[in-house]
Amino acid sequence: MLEWNVYFGNFNRQCIETVNILGHSGTVKEIAEAYKKSGDDRAAFEDEVRRILHYYYWCKCEWEIILSGWPPSDRFKNAKVDVYSQIELNWDRFMDYLWDHRYELA
Repeated sequence: MLEWNVYFGNFNRQCIETVNILGHSGTVKEIAEAYKKSGDDRAAFEDEVRRILHYYYWCKCEWEIILSGWPPSDRFKNAKVDVYSQIELNWDRFMDYLWDHRYELA
């Protein structure tokens, strides 16, 4: 099973946890379909993956956390971070990982 972990605010447990976004069956299914659609064209595959991740994880409050400095202070500006922005920080590595494991998606 593929694995790419991000931080996630679990509202039920009231804590920050890590979650494997590639453990979400809908996401993996659509990424597999994107690979089949794009064939061996990596650029087309990347465009499709970006679109899929936007749909599932971009700017949705259930996938957002607030980052703050420590110790808490009014001088720190808090930042709202969603899952998509966490993936985007390592986009090249993420895409290399998916591309290297593309046959496991099918």
